[in-house]
Amino acid sequence: MNLDHSFPARSRSLSRRNFISSAARAAAGAAVAFPFVSRGRVVGANDRIGVGFIGVGGRGGSHLATVQRLINAGENLKIVAVNDAFRYRLEEAAKPSGAKAYMKHADLLANPEVDVVCIATPDRLHVPQAIDAIRAGKDVYCEKPMGHWSQFDLARDFCEETRKLKRIVQVGNQGNSSPAWGKVRDLVQQGAIGRLQHVEAGFYRDGDWGERMPIVDPDAVPGPDLDWEAFLGDAPKVPFTVQRFFSWRKYLDYAGGPSTDLFPHVLTPLVSALGLTYPERAVGSGGIFKYTTYDREVPDTFNMCLDYPEKASVVLVCTLSNEFITDPVIRGDEGALTLHNPGGWTDGFDSITVIPKKGEKRIVPGQRVESTSLHWKNLIQCVRSREKPVSDVDFALKVQAAMCMSMEGYLKDKVAKFDQKNLKILL
Repeated sequence: MNLDHSFPARSRSLSRRNFISSAARAAAGAAVAFPFVSRGRVVGANDRIGVGFIGVGGRGGSHLATVQRLINAGENLKIVAVNDAFRYRLEEAAKPSGAKAYMKHADLLANPEVDVVCIATPDRLHVPQAIDAIRAGKDVYCEKPMGHWSQFDLARDFCEETRKLKRIVQVGNQGNSSPAWGKVRDLVQQGAIGRLQHVEAGFYRDGDWGERMPIVDPDAVPGPDLDWEAFLGDAPKVPFTVQRFFSWRKYLDYAGGPSTDLFPHVLTPLVSALGLTYPERAVGSGGIFKYTTYDREVPDTFNMCLDYPEKASVVLVCTLSNEFITDPVIRGDEGALTLHNPGGWTDGFDSITVIPKKGEKRIVPGQRVESTSLHWKNLIQCVRSREKPVSDVDFALKVQAAMCMSMEGYLKDKVAKFDQKNLKILL
């Protein structure tokens, strides 16, 4: 679908209002494969945990490698099964471990040897497949974003279902597993900046490779080796193209660009370290300012302003045309913190400068770790103990609300507000 990407003009062949409406109708009609509920196996402290993977593309393949490294390091895990809508990718992923390969995710969930499921499919499949998984008695590692930008109500229902079924779900906001952010939390709680007032942060990249993903097989067609219907899920039913299947992050039907792909990395540790809840209101702005020569639908420049009931504002900015980094700043009424060289955000940063209104500034050493492995270790520990993981569904829904509010507000040219009592986005 080629859209007129001129901004700030909002006239398009497919209006934003119609797009939102069709997306909402599709989400409302989403069906799950497991209307029944299975208790699942009770995992003992010394039992081997079987792991299955739904979606084994770039990120899913990375999770496979992470779990294999944990196994090599002595974790009592086993890669049991893999699932993907593209047979070639599926079979290649199954070879190293000898895992069972399934073209249908429902078949993987029916395997009693699978205790934990990693979901790394396109955004709008996350929540429907995660609901299927918990109803099948599995615990879940659900990649970020928690769901598609149009699916906040479905994500909220997923949280309720997770609590009801007492399943363990870790959302892939792995920055919560980096100990560096504990230092920020301690400084704020110790009063280093007084009362929190304002946060500025950003994500900067020079290139569109995150959205213009590789076309693995330019001659691929739907059939027994490529399940187009499984890929679409509850998305609008459109004709198959290799661009949509392999390079899905370009399209609003399946992704949101920086707001839902990059900003979860930035906002997650800030919400956690600063004790923020759901935004009261959100504004999203930006557009396609750089990559205008192909069928890109998601923004390449995006900014969001979030006002929180804690009487603080968070401003996040992103461009994909320049990778020059500015240090994030956390401002209070008695001082400020600057975080140096956050890079991709999730693994930590080099140092923190504490700048009080009175007294001398000081440097606090930062810390960098490989946070995805720690995130998996936390999940596995919680699968055994049945405690909440560090990025459980209740926390992740707060981050998801900010993403959905900003994206829907941007698409509809409105200020998004949040009903704190009923957990609903108001536009």
